[in-house]
Amino acid sequence: ERDPDTGTYSSLFDGIDKINATSITNIEGTLSGPIVKDKFFFFSNVRYFSTEGWLYGRKVFNPGNITDNTDPDPAKWIISTNPEVGRGDSSLVPMNPLDKIYLQGKLTYRLSPTIRLRYNFIRDHVKFKDFDFSFKFDPLGIPTKFRTGTTHLLNINHVLSSKTFYQAGISLFIKDFRQYVFKDVHDPRYVHPLLLGQNPPFSFKTGGMDLKHFTRNTRTWVGKIDLTSQISQTHQIKTGAEFRQHRLYFEDIDLQPAQEDRNRRPVDDGNPFIKTEVLPSFTTATDRYVHRPREFSAYIQDKMEFKDIIVNVGVRFDLFDPDGVVLADPSDPNIYAPLKPSHRFKDLNNNGIQDPGEPEQTVEERRAYWFKKATVKTQVSPRLGVAFPITDRGVIHFSYGYFFQVPSFDLLYQNPEFELGAGTGNLGIIGNADLKPQQTVNGEIGLQQQLSDDISIDLTGYFRDIRDLAGTRADEIRLFGAGSYNKFVNSDFGFVRGIVVTLEKRLRNHFGATLDYTLQTAKGNASDPAETRNAIAGGREPEVQLVPLDWDQTHTLNVTATYSDPKNWGISMIFKYGSGLPYTPRQSADIAILLKNSERRPSFFNADLRSFKNFRFGRLDVTAFLRVFNIFDIRNQLGVYDDTGRADFTLDELLARRLHPPLLVNSLGQFFRNPSFYSEPRRVEIGFSVSY
Repeated sequence: ERDPDTGTYSSLFDGIDKINATSITNIEGTLSGPIVKDKFFFFSNVRYFSTEGWLYGRKVFNPGNITDNTDPDPAKWIISTNPEVGRGDSSLVPMNPLDKIYLQGKLTYRLSPTIRLRYNFIRDHVKFKDFDFSFKFDPLGIPTKFRTGTTHLLNINHVLSSKTFYQAGISLFIKDFRQYVFKDVHDPRYVHPLLLGQNPPFSFKTGGMDLKHFTRNTRTWVGKIDLTSQISQTHQIKTGAEFRQHRLYFEDIDLQPAQEDRNRRPVDDGNPFIKTEVLPSFTTATDRYVHRPREFSAYIQDKMEFKDIIVNVGVRFDLFDPDGVVLADPSDPNIYAPLKPSHRFKDLNNNGIQDPGEPEQTVEERRAYWFKKATVKTQVSPRLGVAFPITDRGVIHFSYGYFFQVPSFDLLYQNPEFELGAGTGNLGIIGNADLKPQQTVNGEIGLQQQLSDDISIDLTGYFRDIRDLAGTRADEIRLFGAGSYNKFVNSDFGFVRGIVVTLEKRLRNHFGATLDYTLQTAKGNASDPAETRNAIAGGREPEVQLVPLDWDQTHTLNVTATYSDPKNWGISMIFKYGSGLPYTPRQSADIAILLKNSERRPSFFNADLRSFKNFRFGRLDVTAFLRVFNIFDIRNQLGVYDDTGRADFTLDELLARRLHPPLLVNSLGQFFRNPSFYSEPRRVEIGFSVSY
């Protein structure tokens, strides 16, 4: 592509022409076998995967570079006034890399012919970065993210008789997510937050770094038992129960300059570095909480098999204890900085004025009446499924049921200290530990038909009626004095309906294929729980009618074609098509108010190729493979500018050119061509596997 500002040609994806055989590494090993013959077995798997990604920045600047932006004329700004910190060398830096280590170990012990014990261990550690276009020339300023999952599963399978068996188990799931530039919150390499806003107009950042330090840890103990019994030729009873105990730790810190650096400007003294400070959790800069919500469920199901019909009837009971609190007086939310005089001091004579001898209330005294405990939520969910043959090769199936889904914990505990900023207008959103669980009614009816010995078709129509979604559609809560805020309530809803057609040809005479087509519509009053509040805070009216949800994709088509001799060689093509997802056009003085998600992005198409060839060398089986993702190198537009609905054009660029801004850092063409708006370009993987 030719840059209209510089006249040079460059790729949308920096570094796309760089061929690096080690930019993607995928190494996997598996070992299994008996420990004690016919009694004790093991299985182990290790995988290491690493990729630089496909989105690169250039290290033009270091996070500590200072720009002198004190002159009213941006053309006279001085970029990087502190050479002792060092300018970047413009080298390519991966901005969406990923490293993953996966471990699995499984032990199976046959205690007797009817009792089997199994222990499974899984650990999955991922280190990655998310691309941030504004840091394209300051790539060392974006945070590194770490996601670790650890699973312990201990199960017993016990056959009581030829008609009855049970499975029981206890599990521990640990999920940990962290995000930071430097692990130590007091690392001396952190730089002043003013550096994030020093870049000229229409320019990438010329210094600065992300100052967020985020931790979320979830530990979940699960106890579960299921019993299945064929009590008669007609009836099979299945029943079970499950208990989940969570422990949630959440810490979201926006690091602040220490007192000696808070009012200092790096442009004045040339020092970009700061001493950092972690403010207390009752301030808006830090959120921290520990909660221990619990879940319990139990069910019973009867599978009745008659001559011409199979009926599944069941009922499920769900219970959720959120382990949270809500405000007793929503007009005065912050226990550490109360607004009402009666909450600040002991008004002994009830005159509303703090008289001599009337002491201040302590936080602990206020805590006795400030909160109310969130209530336990329950639901009974009936379910019905029916299947009956219409021919010797065709079956009609039908199902209908109620489902219970616990709200996202983030919505329950957001802003745990209920602190809000000062001022008038809408000051923010708080979580609501008393949210009701989401209730969904699912129904479907379908036909499964065998067309020939190797070809079958499945046609299914379905609907999902989703109620009690979290939203902010309730009236704003007025603060004592001035200002307002919102809290999450069960105000949103959605309705999904669609048809799925699946055509399958099983592999026969070297050829097999599948086709999946979905026609779907998904509408609701909001896709984002905070959407209504954000509309009001922005001076807009919230939606009062059904609109397409963010994930409403009308047409989806997946096709796989395979030509193979499974023991020798094979080649497959995978095709994916999706119609455009919705977006909301930008409103301006020249554009009338439009409905949320009233326009569509361009459609999506992708094709992948996978092939393999097997070889035999003595006792070694070797498989060589070739994988090509996005084989036609199609630039699917996943993100778009909201004024044009395109990824490659925005009216903002035309308006910027009329201003003739000084181009001290980058061209306007570079600034308005965001590679993350597009799908990943063609990727080729070549490798082999060896088994013994």
